[in-house]
Amino acid sequence: MNLQAPVRRGLATATVAGAALLTIAACQPGARVVTAAPATATAGQAADQPTSTTPVSAAASAAATSTDAVGKGAGGPGSLTVAITSPVAVSGHVDTVVSCQTAGARYVASASGSVHGYAVSDVVRVAGYHGPGSYQASVTVSMTGPDAHYAVTAVPATAQVTATGGDVSFSATSTGGRTLAGSIAWACSA
Repeated sequence: MNLQAPVRRGLATATVAGAALLTIAACQPGARVVTAAPATATAGQAADQPTSTTPVSAAASAAATSTDAVGKGAGGPGSLTVAITSPVAVSGHVDTVVSCQTAGARYVASASGSVHGYAVSDVVRVAGYHGPGSYQASVTVSMTGPDAHYAVTAVPATAQVTATGGDVSFSATSTGGRTLAGSIAWACSA
């Protein structure tokens, strides 16, 4: 009985998923460079013995070249990074107009873009805004794809707002009864 096969399959799945998430995070301005590698010790090998690993950047490159492009853009001002996890998995990055407006104690960020054939738009509203920080926000997200339209309106969520953009994670039931969940990061247009 070979017990290593399920472990290898799980490790391969986790590595591909992690590589996809790293490429999304890399779109953000000022993103930190992180090097990590999966454990590759085999049965009977001491834990303190050196192992051979593939650098994450190489794994990310391999994953990126083996799938369709996930968007376009190099990050920076006027960019939107999307990671929808439900009801379908759609993730990517696109350069687009990102409006960030402050009026009194209100902050509103809005953007839209197309990722993997899905039109995604979002509006993040913060009341009581007084500069960069973590805030309770009202989030509206719409996603239209080849087969369906999903939208959630005025979802309460915690948004992290910076001087140049922000990010928010959300999860809510759409009017069609499906859960729309994921995260969106934005960099305000100059």
